[in-house]
Amino acid sequence: MATALRPLRVLVVDDEHVIADSLSTILRKQGFEVIAVYSGYSAIETAFEWLPDVVISDINMPGVNGVDAILSMARRLPRAKFLLLSGHLASRSTVNRAHEQGLRFVFLHKPVPPESVAEYLKGCELDSNVEREGASA
Repeated sequence: MATALRPLRVLVVDDEHVIADSLSTILRKQGFEVIAVYSGYSAIETAFEWLPDVVISDINMPGVNGVDAILSMARRLPRAKFLLLSGHLASRSTVNRAHEQGLRFVFLHKPVPPESVAEYLKGCELDSNVEREGASA
């Protein structure tokens, strides 16, 4: 008997509230379950409580940056997928450091069309559905 799978949980992290809120609204309208937060620290706290399937994070944020936040999350959320966004060329060294530490993620340069994010999430949704169906078999 087939059961309905819950919507993909997406945590959106950006210190620019308008960006985080806009992307969250667009993704909700496409059927994803979304929470927006505005700092790396809040992202870590929220992720450990809410257990998102995907984290979409800006890299350059004050305090805990996006890479450090997802490095922390990845240890406790091994099935989560990560999408990093940045409009700064200087982010390349931060991205390289994350790769060197073994973090698996997708990196896109801002501005990122919402359609690109939605396409990425649909791929994650397919992967997640296969994992969940396999686990229940």
